[in-house]
Amino acid sequence: MNFHHIGIATHNIEETTKQYNLFGYKTSTETFFDPIQNVYISFMEKANSPCVELVAPVNQESPIWNTLNKNGTNPYHFCYEVDNIVQEVDKLKKMKFILISKIVPAVAFNNRLVCFLYSKESGLIELLNK
Repeated sequence: MNFHHIGIATHNIEETTKQYNLFGYKTSTETFFDPIQNVYISFMEKANSPCVELVAPVNQESPIWNTLNKNGTNPYHFCYEVDNIVQEVDKLKKMKFILISKIVPAVAFNNRLVCFLYSKESGLIELLNK
C-alpha cells in the first residue's frame, strides 16, 4: 500500500479551498460531481505535502452527510493505492476491517476502482486500485 491522499469532508468546497490556500495549497482540479458517491470533489496540492481531497455532500443522501453534521469540516479518511484491490480487501477483512462500501469505479480517478473500509484502530480508509 502506498499513501495517496487525505479526504477532508466539508459542506462548502469553495470556503474550505480558501482556508487551504492560506496553508499554501493550490487547487489541482476543478470541482466535479461523482454520481456514484453522490458528492462533489476537488483536489488540492502543495509541494512536499500530502494531497488533499475536498469532499462535499450533494444532499442528505451523501455518505458524508452525517459525518459533517457530527464533526463539521474534518479529515475523515486516508487513501492508499494498492496493486490488487480485491486481494487487499480480503486481507484487511481477515484483520477485522469492515467493508463499508462496495468496490466501485471512481470518477475522481478515471474510473479506477475504490472502496472504503473501517477499523476501530485506524478509522476509515479508502483503497484505490492502481
